Amino acid sequence: MTMAATSDGLTTAAQMNDDGMTEFGPHVVTLIYFLGQASELAKWNFTPLNPAQMKEWLPAVRSTMGRVIRWRGEFEKAFSQSKANSDRFVEQSSADQPAERRRQLAEYRETSLNTAHFSDTLIFHSPLQNEHGYWQVANVAAMISTCGVLMLTALASKTVFRGAIEVGMLSRFPTGDPYGPALAKAHFLEANVAKYPRIIIGPGLISYLHAMLINPDTGWSAQANRAIADLCQKWLVKDADDWLIVDYLSVEFAPDAATGMLARNVQRQALAFVQSEHDRFVKEGNDKLVERYERLLAYFRSRGVS
Repeated sequence: MTMAATSDGLTTAAQMNDDGMTEFGPHVVTLIYFLGQASELAKWNFTPLNPAQMKEWLPAVRSTMGRVIRWRGEFEKAFSQSKANSDRFVEQSSADQPAERRRQLAEYRETSLNTAHFSDTLIFHSPLQNEHGYWQVANVAAMISTCGVLMLTALASKTVFRGAIEVGMLSRFPTGDPYGPALAKAHFLEANVAKYPRIIIGPGLISYLHAMLINPDTGWSAQANRAIADLCQKWLVKDADDWLIVDYLSVEFAPDAATGMLARNVQRQALAFVQSEHDRFVKEGNDKLVERYERLLAYFRSRGVS
C-alpha cells in the first residue's frame, strides 16, 4: 500500500486492491437519519391477505420505505443542481480563457457522488480530490446546500430527519459500501450531537474549508476553491450549543426576491409543522422531544420566521 503526500499536507487517494478494497482517500460524507419511522414500520409488519389489509399496508410502506427512496432521489437531484451552480460560478471567471484552460476547467469540475443506505439512514460521499488530481470544494458546497434545502422542504412536507457532514478518510468495499473514519465520525455526530432536526458540521470539514481559504497558491483552481469555501462559511451558523450547523433559514439560501418569497412560504409551512409536533409532544408528556422541538423553534425564531 502506498500513499502520496501533496505539498499542502493533504493525502491523495490510493489503491488497496491487494487488501480487497477498491480505493481510499479523503472524502466529504453526509449521513442523514429519518426520525419517527418505528411506529410507521410497525404498521406494515404483516403479510396482507386481502384487499382491505392491502389498503392499510400500502400507505405504511409508502410512508417509510417510499419516503427513504424519495428523499434519496431528491438529494441526488439537488446535489447535481448545486454542483452545476458552483460550476457556473467558476466558469464566469474563465469564460475568456484559451482552450487549454477550458480543458483544465472541465477536468477540475469532474466529481462523483456515491450513495448508500441502511434502514432509515442515507449516506452520500464524494472524494475531495478528483481523478485529475484537483482538490475540490464545490462538492462540499453542494453537500451543505443540498442538506439545507432538503431540511426545509422536508419539514414543510412533514418529514423529519437529522444529520451530519464531515470530512475524512474513506474507503469502499468491492460491493461499493463505504467504510472508514469519515463515515464513523459523521455517524457519531448524527447519533450523539445532532439530537433534533438539524445538520451538524464536523470539525474535519471546518478544517478543510480553512485549509482552502489560507492556501497561498495563486493558481486559478486554488482561487476558485477559496471563493467557494468562503461561500460555504456563509451557509453555516453556530447553534446554541456552539456546534456549527447548516443555516438553512438564512438569506444566503434565498438571496433574490423571487426565491426569497418562495422560501418564506416554505419556511412558514415548516414552522407550522414544527409547532404542531411540539404541541403534540407536550400533550403526550414527552419531555425529551418537547425540549428538542423547543430548540428547533428557537432556531426558527432566531431567523425571524413567524
